[in-house]
Amino acid sequence: MDTNFCRRYIGDGTPPSNRCCRTCPEAACDRLWRRVLDLAESNGGDPVPLPPTRAVLFPNPKNPDFVRLQVNCRWGLPKEDFLHYVATGHAKMGRRGQRSDPRASPSCTRQEPYVQAIVELLGGMEIPEIRAVREVQGG
Repeated sequence: MDTNFCRRYIGDGTPPSNRCCRTCPEAACDRLWRRVLDLAESNGGDPVPLPPTRAVLFPNPKNPDFVRLQVNCRWGLPKEDFLHYVATGHAKMGRRGQRSDPRASPSCTRQEPYVQAIVELLGGMEIPEIRAVREVQGG
């Protein structure tokens, strides 16, 4: 995880500090994440395909800090993994000893190429919500 991905992040990349986006008060980040949640809910309860991948996107009814992805099995995409990708362009898998790898997602789970597909469905990296988040992240 790139611990410099956001000026508001204070931590070393290990749990629980890697979950910073769940408690951050930044409205811009919340607005962008709301768009991800709305996308996950946009198909009337049915999964939302994420082209060009084989994955589908679902809402997570128990926790709004996550959406669910599925290819063969279902896993969670946390809010901070998505926002880390927006800042750095990376959301790769990491191992316990690789938490300092700036290309690894905060959860150390592989979220690429799924985060890219979500961004494209939202309208790309130049939508106003992503530009606002990048401005917040960079200070």
